[in-house]
Amino acid sequence: MKNKSISEYGYIYYPENRPKELKSKFVHTEVTKEQFKELYLYWKNSDEAKKVLTYDGNTLRAKNYVGVIQTESLSIEILPKIYNNEKEDETRNIFIEMLKPLLNINEIQIDKADLSTTKNRNIYELFITMFVNSVKKLIDKGIKSQYLEKEENQNFLKGKIQFNQHIKENYIHKERFYVQFDEYMPNRVENRLIKSTIALLLKKTRDYENKKKLREQLFIFDEVDFSFNYITDIKKVNLHRGMEYYDMPIKFAKLFLTHQSFTSLRGKENIFALLFPMQTLFEKYMEFVLENSKEKLGIKEVLVNGGKNEYLLENERARLEPDYLLKMKSGSDIICDAKWKLGTIGSNDIYQIFAYHHFYKKARNMAYVFVPAVDEVKREVFKYTKSDKQIRIFPIELEKIIRNGHRL
Repeated sequence: MKNKSISEYGYIYYPENRPKELKSKFVHTEVTKEQFKELYLYWKNSDEAKKVLTYDGNTLRAKNYVGVIQTESLSIEILPKIYNNEKEDETRNIFIEMLKPLLNINEIQIDKADLSTTKNRNIYELFITMFVNSVKKLIDKGIKSQYLEKEENQNFLKGKIQFNQHIKENYIHKERFYVQFDEYMPNRVENRLIKSTIALLLKKTRDYENKKKLREQLFIFDEVDFSFNYITDIKKVNLHRGMEYYDMPIKFAKLFLTHQSFTSLRGKENIFALLFPMQTLFEKYMEFVLENSKEKLGIKEVLVNGGKNEYLLENERARLEPDYLLKMKSGSDIICDAKWKLGTIGSNDIYQIFAYHHFYKKARNMAYVFVPAVDEVKREVFKYTKSDKQIRIFPIELEKIIRNGHRL
């Protein structure tokens, strides 16, 4: 399978339909005509795919979603638009670090060796690697069993005789007993979900090491059945005392089996996509960063979407909600918004913050707009001509924040 990487808004094309002009700030890729046809048919036959890709008659272009689209012969990795051809490893690492707290897998560490083999590993393969590592830790600590009720027709008496079934089954064979008994077995719901995830990823992975380790793990779970109803089994999961080390493999099982990304797309059996809208991911990540920074910044509480449920119109069509309203220990409030934009903040965004300022009477005069830090974005302050309200554009250096433990 061929691995390709592009950025948000990057073009996908084959040699004969290469666009005459390609915007340099985005990363594009060339594929074979056959590979392009696979992607095009996926786009054509899937309403979900149209949410993340556009087609102009010649080329496919990514929208503002990041993640992986995998066809039978091609894996397209869509990285955040801060990615350029010289920063592939760094951008992939930033993206994964932003996803980890969102998916509650922050304690999982990514080995530098995994990130260094970028020619063979994309984001999806790295998540498979993290799952494999979490299952290895589980196996090392021991697969949990539990007493499960069984009914069987046996040649010896064990447990309780089920008389009605015993008479029906053994009218002729008097030497047998139809019995009900408890047996200590690993065939519990948590293990069934993990085994089903292993089997699923064996079909999806294209990485030799992942495939090898998954095969080994599938053999170890040989006595466990597959899950035939993921949603029902997930509801039955019970990680009681002594089962804490199951937490991480189960989180990954939920991610892969039920596709708990913001958007997950399925085509036919040979098509799979795991994608996240970047604006939503940035908003969620900045919420996590602000929560981590509360003590340092003197924040008492981080209220998401302004912490209010008020509408400006009676028909409930217009709600005024900044991404975050910071309740400070000093008693004041600070309005903050997050915009996943590389260029200049538009006038509509500025007027939006100005409206927040008037709605939240206790808010400080200075509001903040978080944007990703790139060369084109500068720290600047917008001042209103007829008000003392101000808006500060706050470029977020993601790599630096991640190194700082996801804190400002």
